[in-house]
Amino acid sequence: MATRPDRFLFLLSRVLGGKTFTGQLMHALERVPGVRPHFVFLEEDDYGRHADKIPAANRLSGTYVGPEILRWKLRKEPPPPCDAVFVQSFELLPACDDLDPGLPAVLAHDSTNLLSYRLIRDQKPSWAASAECWGKSLLTHSRYAQALRRVKAFLPRTRWCADSLVRDFGVDPSRIRVTPAGLDTAWWCPSPEPRKEEPPVLLFVGDDFERKGGPFLVDLFARYIHPRARLKIVSRHPGLKGRRMPPGVEVLSNYGPGRRLALLEEFRTASIFVFPTRKEHMGLVLAEAAAAGLPLIATDVGGTSQVVRHGENGYLMPYDAGAGDWARAILDFLADAPKRLRFGEAARTLAEREFSQEALRDNVEWALETAAR
Repeated sequence: MATRPDRFLFLLSRVLGGKTFTGQLMHALERVPGVRPHFVFLEEDDYGRHADKIPAANRLSGTYVGPEILRWKLRKEPPPPCDAVFVQSFELLPACDDLDPGLPAVLAHDSTNLLSYRLIRDQKPSWAASAECWGKSLLTHSRYAQALRRVKAFLPRTRWCADSLVRDFGVDPSRIRVTPAGLDTAWWCPSPEPRKEEPPVLLFVGDDFERKGGPFLVDLFARYIHPRARLKIVSRHPGLKGRRMPPGVEVLSNYGPGRRLALLEEFRTASIFVFPTRKEHMGLVLAEAAAAGLPLIATDVGGTSQVVRHGENGYLMPYDAGAGDWARAILDFLADAPKRLRFGEAARTLAEREFSQEALRDNVEWALETAAR
């Protein structure tokens, strides 16, 4: 029987949302015995600092930019001998092109190239967006399909992403385990004290205020919700600085990485988490809201249904739902405190079962062992 490889090369992203998952993964690895990791990171400032290392064709087409930077890093400082490679992000798979073709891989990712292009197309539908989606899909599909041949175990963040692996790339479902997040659910949890909801608080969290539907939410709140509730917006989007908000809306912009406990308190004291995002792979913030025991209302886009189970822990709103539709869902929760409590408890139960550090660790250990077979 094959033994699990222990010398792993980890190609990880610390760009935007990848930073959070990379931190969760590294924490989980501390509790997986016998793994000797070597880490190579794609950093946010690499795109500017190493722009001259990106081939002109890739800069012009906007394809394989991150992988080309990682390939350059691997050539500049060759990693030690390893038994397998762990790649965080579908986009980074081509970075393995210079590695031994027989080296098995594990892939953890939140989207496929085809899904990402379709999300961009759907966010701003037009013939130009459709043409770009079709062109990039055609341009990149064969290279990604080739790179996937070395992958022995897949850890997609959502069922939406897993379905694309099977449908678009012919991956065997037995090599897939959906692995949404790795939250410390002992820390990220509801307050032990009952929520004080007079008046109830709607919570929105998202630095990318425009893409995540912030302006839409502010407008519908002013038209339909105020004064039945308050709206708190946690965002560092520069466009919010000095922006005048309607009555009942509070903008909180000072919640950086060093204020996690203060941010947790905003979740604990809120009544409903509202997330009218227009483009999302999963939305880690939804998993955090679920862990904090909040009922959820979110757009049914990308993989948000991995967290928001319609009619169980929240409401999934159709992509084309208007402000009146959203208002009815919010008002339904506002009028029924027992339902808010029941849905919030269901959200917390889901987070403990699927979004915990323990769940991530178990799935990572399964993936490492699968790579040996």
